[in-house]
Order: sequence, then structure tokens, then C-alpha cells
Amino acid sequence: MAESLEKQARRFADDISDLLNRTVTDGIRVSSLKTADGYGIIGVGVSKNRSTSLPIPITPTKKDAVVFLYLLHSYEPDPEGVYLTMTQSTMSLYTSPAMEDDQLIVGIDYARNPGNQFPGAHLHVAGLRDDLDAVYLGDERKTRKLRDLHIPVGGKRFRPSLEDLVEFMVTEEMVDPRPDWKQVVKEHRARWEAIQLKAAVRRNQEDAAAALREAGWDVIAPDFET
Repeated sequence: MAESLEKQARRFADDISDLLNRTVTDGIRVSSLKTADGYGIIGVGVSKNRSTSLPIPITPTKKDAVVFLYLLHSYEPDPEGVYLTMTQSTMSLYTSPAMEDDQLIVGIDYARNPGNQFPGAHLHVAGLRDDLDAVYLGDERKTRKLRDLHIPVGGKRFRPSLEDLVEFMVTEEMVDPRPDWKQVVKEHRARWEAIQLKAAVRRNQEDAAAALREAGWDVIAPDFET
């Protein structure tokens, strides 16, 4: 029997705290908050009076952080009302806790049901380019910056995870991580991939059964007739 939605959200928030505090932060507490309409949010410092997350300094020691993480997830029950489903997600790195647009390094955004033509899972990167207007054929904007581009990344099921962002910060030497950060990332990435795999199987049961049969399993379809 699946856990309640609230327990799943709290466990997910605890997993995020564990990942960050065992790799690139110290004492960060990510929490979940259920809203009155049955939906909820996950972030740092979220409360009934605050629906946005606080910036997370990326440093596991007393050193001053040089990058800051903004992390906020919105969730709801899946169509069957059994499992937690992310409806929106933002994970962005900035060079300042002010998190101004021109301080963005990279941002990973996800919208389960995007309200525009852009891919639900996409990446934003910041930088200077003077030639983008020449390849922009739309008529809604007169100009655009590099960070305005929505770079598709993996779709709904296989989009980048926080583990990828932690690895990016470490390998690009933005932070001095804890000694065992690689093992922690590996552990959490395996957990994330298992969650996504189970979700994919639930939505593609015939394909999953076919793959198991090809591997030698005996798979019998359930009989829903009464």
C-alpha cells in the first residue's frame, strides 16, 4: 500500500536535504507544505505565508558560498490518487542570493502541462550572444537573450535531476564538496532512476511486460473481469 501523499512529499523533501547536506551544503532543511486545495510545494523556508523558496548557499563549510541554488517543486496526486506527481519544478544556480536574472548560471525547469509551445522539461543557460535576434522568427518579442532559449532535456520522464546539478557544481569546481560526494550522488541517482522507472512501467505496462518476456520472465496480464 502506498504512503499518503503528505508522507511521500516529506520523504522526498528529506531525500533532497540528505543529498545536499552530504555533498555540497551544511544544515539545509528542505520541507513540504500541503495547500488547502490538495496540492503542495517543496522548498526551503516554504510556509503558509511564503510560497517561494529561499536561496541555498552552496558550501559545506564555513566558507562563503560563490553560487546559490533556488529549488522549488510543486506536486499533486497522480490520476489514480496514489502517488506524488510533480507538476512544476525549478532548480537554478545563481552567483548571488539576490537571484537576479543577470546572475543566472543555469536553470532546469519542468512543467508537466506547459501552457505554451516550449518543451515541458527544458534548460536555461546564461551568456552573451549578439546574433540571436537574426535567427528569431517570432513576432512576440523584439529581442531575446541566450537565457530566453528553452533547450529540451529528456522529456517528462528522463529529465535532469538534482543529482546532475550537484555533479555539475562539483566537476566545474564551483564548490569544494564533502569527501564522499560521488558515492552519495550515485546512491541518490539510483533512487531517482528507480522512481522514474516504476512510473514509466505504470504508464507503459504492455511494453514493460513485453521486455520482461523477452528477458525470459513469465508475465501474465491481470484479469479485471468481474
